[in-house]
Formats: sequence, C-alpha cells, structure tokens
Amino acid sequence: LKPLLHKLVLAGRLFARPASRTMRANLCLWLSVAALVCLQPGAVAKEKKPRKEYLCATCQSVAHLLVKLRKSDKSGNTTSEIVKDLISSKETKLCNEDEMKFYADRLEPKLDAAKMVIKCKDIVPDNPNYKSASDILNAMVAKKPRSEVAKILCVDSGRCDRLWTKEEEPWQKKIEL
Repeated sequence: LKPLLHKLVLAGRLFARPASRTMRANLCLWLSVAALVCLQPGAVAKEKKPRKEYLCATCQSVAHLLVKLRKSDKSGNTTSEIVKDLISSKETKLCNEDEMKFYADRLEPKLDAAKMVIKCKDIVPDNPNYKSASDILNAMVAKKPRSEVAKILCVDSGRCDRLWTKEEEPWQKKIEL
C-alpha cells in the first residue's frame, strides 16, 4: 500500500509541477487509460442474480409429493408397504422429471426439473430399512400431516431454515397456459 501511495504522490507532484508538455501529456494519457480500465463493465462488481435455491425447494416439494402419493394410493396395501415402496422405487415414483416439473414450473424463480431430480435423489433415503429413513418412515406410516413430514425431511435435516407459508407453496398456485 505504501509504494502505491508514494507513486500517486509522485504523480501528483509531476502534474502540479511545471514540467514539460510531454511529461504532462504522458501522465494524462496514463491516468485516462487507468480510468477507462477501472470503468470497464467487467471491472465493476456485477449485481448478483437471485440464487436459485434447489435444495430447500426440492425438499419441500418432495415432502408434498410423498404425502400426496401416500394418500392417493389405492393398491390396498398397508400404509407401511406403500411408504416403503415409494422410498424403494424413488427414481420411478418420486424423483423423475415428470413429477418435479409440476413444482419447478410453479416456483419463483422457476427451477430446472432435471436439477430438482438430482436433489430429490439425495433427499429421499435409498433404502427404507436404513436408520436415517426411520423418522420419515414413521411419520408417513403414522399419517402425519405434510407440514410434519416436511419439518422432519427439510428443517430438522438442515436443508431448509423454515417451511413455506401457505401462500408460498407452489402447489397452491395455478399456472397460466
């Protein structure tokens, strides 16, 4: 920092001192170039775009989808079998682009369904028999409400700071065709 200040002081003295026209012209030229470089679009910090938050949005969407699919199952199986099947076959029943597209299109800003699928696969346990899956499995089998399932899956795991309000929930929004 000290050498830079020293150079600036010297430049100021050169400019203030009655020096030759050539020296003043060179100094003005260099100061002009320095000013142009500093004012280039890349030199000024760009305003950041709003970051698309895939983890929390996907987590809450997956919690909604899990409860929705559990409630809509008409197979005649027990709730435990239904939930275990949903978790075991997560790639075909939960974490696919068709299912995630519904949520991706309704979120603000819109998210990419393919990226949501990747996050979904990380969120849903691989095996319903894993200890890490027990809390979510127990809540689903006990037919806990979506908010409770989302709290376990998203907030308690640290994927989200808070759950959406009713107005923020993408499944409440109608999209215009």
